[in-house]
Amino acid sequence: MTFDLALFGLALLLGLAAAIIGRPRPPALDPERLLKLCQSALIWGETEAAQGSTEDWTKAVARGVFYHPAGRLGWAKLADPQDLELPVPALPTERALLEDLARLEPGRARFRRLLSDDAARSALLDDPRQLGPDFEPSRWLAPDCDWEALAGWAPPVAAALARRLQDHHLVVVAASDQRRQASQLERALAQQVSSCQVDLAETSPTDQATEALTGELLAILEQASERLLLVVLGDAGPLALAALAASEILRDRVMLVLFVGCPLAGVDHQAPAGLDPDSRRAWLADAFQQEALDTEIRRSTPYCFLARLDPSASPPGDERTSWEHQRLAEPEVPRSGRRPIATVDLGGMPADEQALAPSVFARSLLLLAVFLLAE
Repeated sequence: MTFDLALFGLALLLGLAAAIIGRPRPPALDPERLLKLCQSALIWGETEAAQGSTEDWTKAVARGVFYHPAGRLGWAKLADPQDLELPVPALPTERALLEDLARLEPGRARFRRLLSDDAARSALLDDPRQLGPDFEPSRWLAPDCDWEALAGWAPPVAAALARRLQDHHLVVVAASDQRRQASQLERALAQQVSSCQVDLAETSPTDQATEALTGELLAILEQASERLLLVVLGDAGPLALAALAASEILRDRVMLVLFVGCPLAGVDHQAPAGLDPDSRRAWLADAFQQEALDTEIRRSTPYCFLARLDPSASPPGDERTSWEHQRLAEPEVPRSGRRPIATVDLGGMPADEQALAPSVFARSLLLLAVFLLAE
């Protein structure tokens, strides 16, 4: 009898272990997932306010929000799925996704597959409350800010943002290629927080242009306690990064940088002066390093990037710049161990500016900023 009880106890323990190991776990709350969940929730709130249907919401999300829970390295998955070696361990459904992409023609067919399977739809359309307490906005906003309040942009959400971003100025930096979109975004941001727009007369990252942009950004700050959050659009990206690399004073006052559709590694087609891929890659190799972008205060500044994508483009990207060239590679950690750079890959968004309402984009960026600054 004793031997039988021992076997029973061992079988019970093995069964419990198998159940725990096999139980589905919610994915980690990474910044890209958070951004896209917020966008989906905000679209739901606007659809409901306009008395739209669930079908209207799902169509708007499919058109304006690009996300797959196994979509890491999406630029490589779409460009060359056959030769891509997945990081270990692979994510759920990731190997099947890669195999399916390898069987399809580059361009729209692969893009549609990446964003249309059950995992992609569920990640954006299922009730986010099912993901557990780690995903609750109340953890990084305020106790009375749940997903329902966030979707409806209830007064507690706006009040929490105002408190968290007090003494922060949202600055939208744009060249001529994105000036109209920058104005729409800045107006939407200005309804929530202190914001302004900086228009660049040129994009070539020369010493003179770099110094001029640095001075214009620092002039926004009137008090020692004030800080900047930069949202950089399109061709303005390389010059903005050059200004940060050149000025330690500016880096100390900038708490977050978001590059949206920026040719950080160069413009592939019809490149303006100074933005061709060869010269940009050489510059990035030296400038985007932990030591080169160090700050006086020991902290990590999030350098976020969000690619603009045309579903039909091959290689993946928009009509001028590949997805790969809109990214920033993770810099090596020096011997000192200091990490002033926190590289944040936010995946992709539509190249078509009409696909996502400026109000939704602006609010989701503010929510992301609060989350990243609270980390």
